[in-house]
Amino acid sequence: MYYLGIDVSKTSSRCIVLRDDGSKLKSFSVHNDHESYHELTDRLTALGCEQSNLLIGMEATGPFWENLYTFLTNKKFQVILLNPYHTSKFREALAKKAKTDDIDALVVAQLLRTGEYVQSQVADEDIQTLRELVSTRYEFVKQRKNYQRKVYSLLAVVFPEFANTAIKNPFSLASSAILKRFPTALHLAQAKPKQIEKLVRSIQGNNFNINEIEQLITTATKSIYQGRVREARATTMRMLLEHIELFTNSIEELEMNIHQILSPPSYTTGSDSFTGSNLLTIPGVGEKTVAAVLSYLGNSGQSFETSTKAVGYIGFFPRIFESGQTKRENRICKRGPKLLRAALYMAAVASLKHNKELQTLYHRKLSQGKTEKQALICVAKKLLQIMLAMLKSGEPYNPALVFVPN
Repeated sequence: MYYLGIDVSKTSSRCIVLRDDGSKLKSFSVHNDHESYHELTDRLTALGCEQSNLLIGMEATGPFWENLYTFLTNKKFQVILLNPYHTSKFREALAKKAKTDDIDALVVAQLLRTGEYVQSQVADEDIQTLRELVSTRYEFVKQRKNYQRKVYSLLAVVFPEFANTAIKNPFSLASSAILKRFPTALHLAQAKPKQIEKLVRSIQGNNFNINEIEQLITTATKSIYQGRVREARATTMRMLLEHIELFTNSIEELEMNIHQILSPPSYTTGSDSFTGSNLLTIPGVGEKTVAAVLSYLGNSGQSFETSTKAVGYIGFFPRIFESGQTKRENRICKRGPKLLRAALYMAAVASLKHNKELQTLYHRKLSQGKTEKQALICVAKKLLQIMLAMLKSGEPYNPALVFVPN
């Protein structure tokens, strides 16, 4: 048996082939291009490393492993995707203090020889597609919130009184259009009511009337803004609002794509709906939460034998530090995918309104002395446990199977 350890990187990958006794057969580099990938298979064949007597391993770090992993698996090689945490601990056990590409590839190959490796799960095409969409949406939502905070901070200077006017929500279509045209109180003070009325008239859903527009201009005229850096701040305001609009449109497109994946044409019949659609029967859980859960737990939940392992993967457990007389306050570990933690947390908030069983759990945790945030995390953990069980069973939500009456 031969063991090929590959240390992947952006431009090339370092390879080391070990014999069954641990001695090195060959080490070489492979460039990340079409010709080099095919040369790799030819080189392995020349070394006597066929699919039947070769085990290949690489770390699941960054995006660089995906193309080589897919190429080799398509060529029917047995490829193990290793958890970087475990390879790091194995390197420590081997007392490899230096870190080079050769050493990293050697550590991977040696770990394969032991047979004690933990294989990372590779999502199928549909789940990977869902994960890509969910991840991009999460980043766009985060960026949009950041720009929205900047708009509020800017308005606090250039038009502090805006909250008492018709543009109190600066991100509605009509308010955004007005602020892009008249970004500061000084610009608004010089506007004519007919100009603003004409600007917002064509916007669907706009309910601005002439009295509100006149009151907006009057308030702007009496604003305390003194006009410092007027034009630079006006430019900043326009750009921020344009970026927010772009992010909003992109988020809507991503949500539409997610909806199409989660709602095939026959979804309404229930006979051919997507795997995991039963999660939508949980009160307080919507498509965005289901998409996030499926993208990391898979559509069957079989990647996690128990809910404890799923909770550990997401990071919903306390980090405990006790040493001698020192005892620190326990804090959540926050290890794992942030977007899944965020999705479950927001679903827990929604459950307090829509799910009476989880609402009861929340109040019970409060009565036990937990803070509101700690109680919400308990609800989020319970939601995760319920979802994992439902993915494995395929059954709809049934609180009688989860919550035992007092």
